Amino acid sequence: MTNAQVARIFAEVADILEILGENPYRVQAYRRAAQIIENLTEDIVDLARRDELEKIPGIGASIAQKVKEIVATGRLKQHEELKAKIPPGLLEMLQIPGMGPKKVLLVYKRLGIDSVQKLEEAAKAGRLRGLPGMGAKTEQNILRGIQLLRSTRGRLPLGIALPAANKIVAELKELPQVERITTAGSLRRMKETIGDIDILITSPDPKPVMDRFVSMPMVKEVLAHGTTKSSVIIDAGTQVDLRVVPPESFGAAQQYFTGSKDHNIRLRELAIKKGLKINEYGVFKADTGERLAGEHEEEMYAALDMPWIPPEMRENWGEIEAALEGRLP
Repeated sequence: MTNAQVARIFAEVADILEILGENPYRVQAYRRAAQIIENLTEDIVDLARRDELEKIPGIGASIAQKVKEIVATGRLKQHEELKAKIPPGLLEMLQIPGMGPKKVLLVYKRLGIDSVQKLEEAAKAGRLRGLPGMGAKTEQNILRGIQLLRSTRGRLPLGIALPAANKIVAELKELPQVERITTAGSLRRMKETIGDIDILITSPDPKPVMDRFVSMPMVKEVLAHGTTKSSVIIDAGTQVDLRVVPPESFGAAQQYFTGSKDHNIRLRELAIKKGLKINEYGVFKADTGERLAGEHEEEMYAALDMPWIPPEMRENWGEIEAALEGRLP
């Protein structure tokens, strides 16, 4: 369970509570918790296991208890109960750029719209412009948002995704605030098709970097604009996530976010056998927490007694065993 996954649960709780018309202060408490967890530089699972959640500024006893439940079970009972109170299509509608909880609630209550398809039909028929705060321009924006949502569900060919990613990296490299930068994910593994584009940087002053990133000409929609993570939709029709990571964890983040999931699981199993812990922050001794590696990707693999494995091979198709036995090509 990653920080982002835990944060997403709290964000959905906030969205559903707002749709249900709950107390705004309660809604904001969950939304703030999601933002705090998303921006943590330390693994939320480790903090929960050390019972240090309440040491995080802004996290109280109630939220801490819910985090522990998520870490222990992979789910939050309250989250499941809330989802059962609304049509499932409302949560999908929230994924449309520009459709926040207030708009979703408005179209649901006034027009009975409870799915993306029904929303699209209503916008095309001009039935939304009669609602408070909505006009013809709103309908066009919603239709564009639905197109963006559908385009991001697909995967881009590598031949389109790679040039787009290289262009972003080249532009950000020009900034003096960027110390190190790399792509990650399926793009770095050079898969034939790409989902989201992941970019990692280290920076002592990330704000100008984030500002430049979200204002690039190729950006068609800004999904999030934060100090340590921003997300956009580019004109190629895919999502690009930019993350700031600590310099001492750059190699660890590079390894972790490159994946694949199965490759990382296998590395974690090997680490446990050696009395170690491996995550996006580094390799640590399990008993003392001493950091053994993290700044460079090569030292992450070296800490597990193997040579660096090229990203293109990281699918858990025997590459780890080959590395351990000195049989990498």
